[in-house]
Amino acid sequence: MRLLAGLITVALFAATPALNAQDPVYTWVDANGVRHYAQTPPDGVQYETRGIRDRTVGTEAGRAPAAPTRTTEEVIACDRARVALQQLSGSALVEMDKDGDGKPEPLTPEEKAQQRRLSEQAVAAYCPREGEDAPAASPQG
Repeated sequence: MRLLAGLITVALFAATPALNAQDPVYTWVDANGVRHYAQTPPDGVQYETRGIRDRTVGTEAGRAPAAPTRTTEEVIACDRARVALQQLSGSALVEMDKDGDGKPEPLTPEEKAQQRRLSEQAVAAYCPREGEDAPAASPQG
């Protein structure tokens, strides 16, 4: 697939005589290892500026990368982890189906502490930290 994309790109450049050596070409490699070429610089990635004859003109770092967009599943996981952490941090009795029989049993203080640690880890994994942008998506319903 990469070979086909590269051949198409080369064919497009060969079929475009309007470009000359002064027109810059921007090239970069995406997260999947695919090389891209464009007449305008990409946003948020490091790219190289090249002449049409593959003569390196310079290398620049693009604008700062945008914060990754969070998926709906990550937003839901964050919300659930925060609710669980809030419930496990209080003094109220917390029940959970510990043996899989469908009936909730009260958690011992040790089990409650373990579940709280797991919830803290989930919050750290799924929730944005201080200073990060709010989630792009929010759960509906």
